[in-house]
Amino acid sequence: MKRIESVAVVLPAFNEEKDLPALLARIQETLTAQSFRYQVIVVDDGSKDRTAEIAGEAAGKMPLTLIQHEVNKGLGMGIQTGLSAAMKVADVVVVMDSDNTHDPIYVMDMVRRLETEDLQLVIASRYQPGSVIVGLSAFRKMLSLGCFLLMKTIVPFRNVRDYSTGFRAYDSALLKRMAQVYGEDKLVEESGFVCMLEVLLKLRSIGTKAGEIPYTLRYDLKEGVSKLRIWKTLKRYLAVVNRYRATRPEAANIVAQQVKA
Repeated sequence: MKRIESVAVVLPAFNEEKDLPALLARIQETLTAQSFRYQVIVVDDGSKDRTAEIAGEAAGKMPLTLIQHEVNKGLGMGIQTGLSAAMKVADVVVVMDSDNTHDPIYVMDMVRRLETEDLQLVIASRYQPGSVIVGLSAFRKMLSLGCFLLMKTIVPFRNVRDYSTGFRAYDSALLKRMAQVYGEDKLVEESGFVCMLEVLLKLRSIGTKAGEIPYTLRYDLKEGVSKLRIWKTLKRYLAVVNRYRATRPEAANIVAQQVKA
């Protein structure tokens, strides 16, 4: 059993003044008393509202670092900045959405799985028994399920069902190995929502050991407007799958080991 002493929570944020305060309060309430040290890294991606100000105020009350992009670069670049910074300061990096749809209570389950099992990545999955989705339209649920079935068929990843969720816990050693293979500035290259699929397929290519936990996705708590553009995202999904589907995990893993050596 490995001991995890520190966890960095990465929050890529763009115009999240309505939802960020409640999420930060919940993170502080949930993680303060845990056995591991935690810190929050808010990546403000060129917001035009009070997102950066809210994060700055919270930094006086909890362990929080604010990183700002001068202009909006997209979700992918927000995650790229957050992963690059967080993997250097913590044993585990947790990425969450900043719109209050993810409950930090599940961070403890993720950390426990990483500590007690031979895993490098734990995903909060919508497709595990016991998972619940609250406040999402039937159309969006059907679309998500269709994407899951398609991904599972053409780019199977052992023990992974949810390819697009933004709620994940990464072993920092895994991210550093990924950086060796792809470059630290190319952990994430897609700018939009499809970046979550891109990261997962890159991790698949280097032989990552992954697991999932069930969770409740709370769209009913989200006050801000959704930034997802469905049909544009679907086109990018297909482009990313075509780029990585032919990548053999075993071959890429050999490359990763050579780089590591």
